[in-house]
Amino acid sequence: MDIIDMFSISFMQRAFIGCFLLSITYGLYGMFIIPRKIGFMADGISHASLLGIAVGLSIGINPLLPALILAAFLGFLLAYSADSHRVTSDGLIGIFLSGGMSGAIIIMAFMPGYKPDLFSYLFGNLLSIQNVDIYALVAFTVLSIIGFILQWRALVISTIHLDLSKVINLPTTQSKYFLFVGMSIGLILGVKLLGVILISALLITPVMTANQIATSFKGTFITTQLIGFFASFVGIVLSYSLDLPPGPTIALLLVAIFVLSLLQSKLSS
Repeated sequence: MDIIDMFSISFMQRAFIGCFLLSITYGLYGMFIIPRKIGFMADGISHASLLGIAVGLSIGINPLLPALILAAFLGFLLAYSADSHRVTSDGLIGIFLSGGMSGAIIIMAFMPGYKPDLFSYLFGNLLSIQNVDIYALVAFTVLSIIGFILQWRALVISTIHLDLSKVINLPTTQSKYFLFVGMSIGLILGVKLLGVILISALLITPVMTANQIATSFKGTFITTQLIGFFASFVGIVLSYSLDLPPGPTIALLLVAIFVLSLLQSKLSS
């Protein structure tokens, strides 16, 4: 089956639309998460959200609902504790990760029989993406873009120089909560495509790669979007054609592109 035929399949259409929307939103959030050196936050929250997924599967409701609530709460806690001297962000993220994963494993241990749904949420499953997931992604993308427009100046200046943003009375606290909670929710909405184990790859790797190629903020932003969508698109095609899980396929492509960009950057310098 060629690529043209793939576009006629409904679940593939949803997968392509989903990867396009995720590339936009993750590119936006990643542009401000990576310079703040809290990329590990994406891993911690996505892994910890497995607890919410396990709870949803065990009580028979949509697993993403408790996962979204948990992720938003964890994002809120991280934003709240970001300026604390007694609780460090990286330490708190590590606690979230280990606690969430441990809780999920214990809950799943009490569920009898084979658990195919769990593997879909771990590594992604193209067949699991439904229309309601696309509607949620569209709504989230629109709200995120509006939020970034409103918070843009505060986000940019606080990312570059936090003390300066406070001196000129920018709403740094508001922008911080928007960034942390918004990113946490976005990670869960992309779980069906990449899975909780590898969803952070689409948030972190395109930005890291763009930093090796682009020389300006605008160039980095555009390159991030292009890399994210390209790797997602090609990864979905390969995943469907070769019967591979989409999450690892997309993540491996992103890593390969990053390594090539890093080598190119070193050689050119």
